[in-house]
Amino acid sequence: MSNRSKSPSWILLHGAAVVAVTCSLFSGLRIATLDKPALITIAELLPQGEVHTVHFVSAILLSLAAAGYLISRIPYFRNLSGISTPKPINYHRLVTWGGVSLLITSLLSGWMLFNGLGPLPWFRSIHFCSAIGLVFYIFMHGGVYLMQFGLRALPFILKPSLPKRQYLPLVSLSLGTFSLGFLLVGSWYLIHGYSHHPLAVAGISPNTIINIDGMASEPQWQQAQILTLRTDGGANFYKGRSDVQLKALQNGQEIFFHITWQDPNESLAHLPLKKTTEGWEILQSGYKIFDEKRHYEDKFAILLSENCSFAAAGTAHLGQSPLADKPANWHGKGYHYSTSEQVHDLWHWKAVRSNKMHLADDNFIGKPDKVRPGARRYTAGYQQDSKESGAYRMNWKWYSPTTITPKRLPAKIDQLAPYQYSLPHSQSPDWTISWFDYQPYSSSHDQFPLGTLMPSVLYTSNRFEGDRADVRARGIWRDGHWSLELVRKLDTGSSQDIPIVDGICMWVSAFDRAQIAHTRHSRAIQLSFDKTL
Repeated sequence: MSNRSKSPSWILLHGAAVVAVTCSLFSGLRIATLDKPALITIAELLPQGEVHTVHFVSAILLSLAAAGYLISRIPYFRNLSGISTPKPINYHRLVTWGGVSLLITSLLSGWMLFNGLGPLPWFRSIHFCSAIGLVFYIFMHGGVYLMQFGLRALPFILKPSLPKRQYLPLVSLSLGTFSLGFLLVGSWYLIHGYSHHPLAVAGISPNTIINIDGMASEPQWQQAQILTLRTDGGANFYKGRSDVQLKALQNGQEIFFHITWQDPNESLAHLPLKKTTEGWEILQSGYKIFDEKRHYEDKFAILLSENCSFAAAGTAHLGQSPLADKPANWHGKGYHYSTSEQVHDLWHWKAVRSNKMHLADDNFIGKPDKVRPGARRYTAGYQQDSKESGAYRMNWKWYSPTTITPKRLPAKIDQLAPYQYSLPHSQSPDWTISWFDYQPYSSSHDQFPLGTLMPSVLYTSNRFEGDRADVRARGIWRDGHWSLELVRKLDTGSSQDIPIVDGICMWVSAFDRAQIAHTRHSRAIQLSFDKTL
């Protein structure tokens, strides 16, 4: 091993890189489990909880260490012209070059993903592959050194060389550590506090009428500024990506959003029922573990918060059991919940279950909910606003991954005629059924032919009433894009909503016939109100 490894700068930069790479790998592999199910097999080795912050901080630390290394090598590069005989190439030199190449690739692809630049799916694949390469590098570099030198290798890494003035290396190491820590904290402060996507909210007159019809045909929309956001990581989208465009207006009383996103198909067949030789079955591929990705409606989610932190205001906690005293989740991906008393507003537009109501389901993310005996699914902090009346129900008496018994059946078979064609991209205008147009299930009435398809969403009323109905919304699909308009009072007065003011942050996610596998973005969107209203 080279004596140069004993210098204080080498010890500091090497130690920082080791810590950063270790934290980045473990937190990054946990994040990758969201769209790479194969990694679930090593999930027990990975950290759980709010790992995004760990990943971003370690990326900053690794970037600073890389920059420090390049600066420390400036004298060497200047003297290259005077070197007549190059150093011999050996195993460790080749492995080190390979490791440096992987680190550079990982950093560049990671920062491109963070900033939403370039082809995100391509960069995400490169980022993941470089991470796997770094795992092998660690064994080929550190592992071989330990096998070659044993514990004798540790003094070369941890113990600085001590010249006559023995205190100087220790002072240099201390000052370097302090400086690196200062730069790390400063960089985190700047990136955390000033890296948001600004969304201009134009002011309009309170007398201006904006029809919530999904068309956005009013001239005010044409004049509003557009924020284009690249999101990726979702199921069924082309390479997991969907570009989202956002516009916003406010009239001093309400705020309006017009959002469009790419979706190649209009997916409305939401968990349809099919008549088989064994009885009625739910068409499903992952609904048993609450991760359906085939027979589901399109959706769109908006999270609003006074907190602009990463990981959706710090509410995304990954892993099967991020809450040690609460039930594990079925799919192993994690929970949304708040670690403080802060409430985060969540609007969940659903192409089948809420669009016909001209609403988005008004939900919120708060502290982890209590465990409710008999409930099949625990949702932690993801909860629904209260409602006075109105609902939809699923058309089965109890869930089973095999056969179910419907709650209600149509009085006439021709009521199901519009649904009898190929799935999953059925284009029927309405995959809901009315509770009052159907009759209670009875085996004597259940004489439908094998293969008959029936919607599973039963409307018991036209819409929600109460806090859960605070967000009016309407979406239409056309030519490979959804167009969605939403409106809500700036301040509803509800403890389950947050007042929407200048500086509020938001995150958006698109779902393509997926239950939870949505697209995502790293940096928050921050609302910037027009002050001229």
